[in-house]
Amino acid sequence: MTDQHYFETTQIASNHPGRIQVRTARRRFQDEGRIQKEIEANRRTAAQIRAMIAKLNRDVSSLDDSINADLERARFRDPSHYAYPISVRTMDARRENLKATIAILMERLAKVDQAANDASIADLRPSVAGAEETLTIRPVRMTG
Repeated sequence: MTDQHYFETTQIASNHPGRIQVRTARRRFQDEGRIQKEIEANRRTAAQIRAMIAKLNRDVSSLDDSINADLERARFRDPSHYAYPISVRTMDARRENLKATIAILMERLAKVDQAANDASIADLRPSVAGAEETLTIRPVRMTG
């Protein structure tokens, strides 16, 4: 008869200390990357909001100048008078809408800045705690 050979495979324990350290280091690295992406996204969002607010402030200033120029040419300056210029009424409504938009954007900017500060503070904590801890990865010899 022929000899039959069976190959045994050894089960590698999934909770070996070396593997646990590698998994922990990998998770920590992924968490740090995620936090850095979040911080960068918050910074970009804050910069965009600041740019929008600056542009809207320039638009409000321009509307103020236009309103003042139209009022200088108008005979009636009382908004309740029927002969009050329609262009001034529409520009005034537009200016008030822009001011409301600026107020909403300022609130949103405060929230984004707060989130960025919280994320950067949270980013500092693991690095300080991780400074004491060193990760050593050693080759594992499997015996069967």
